[in-house]
Amino acid sequence: DPSPPPARCPRPSEAIFGILRDLGGPGGRSVPLPHALAVLGARGFSPAQVGSALREYEALNVLQV
Repeated sequence: DPSPPPARCPRPSEAIFGILRDLGGPGGRSVPLPHALAVLGARGFSPAQVGSALREYEALNVLQV
């Protein structure tokens, strides 16, 4: 019985964006930055990882900070 393939581990910025997208809900509502930072910190992301992800996706015009 072969074991299932390992789950794909996204880059931290991809995982952070996925969490922010979920927080925004349908229609991509805005999320207060302090709330987003608290949730991401609770999920184990460092402030440096969060800042890097926000800069990356802002530069791509995917989100606004």
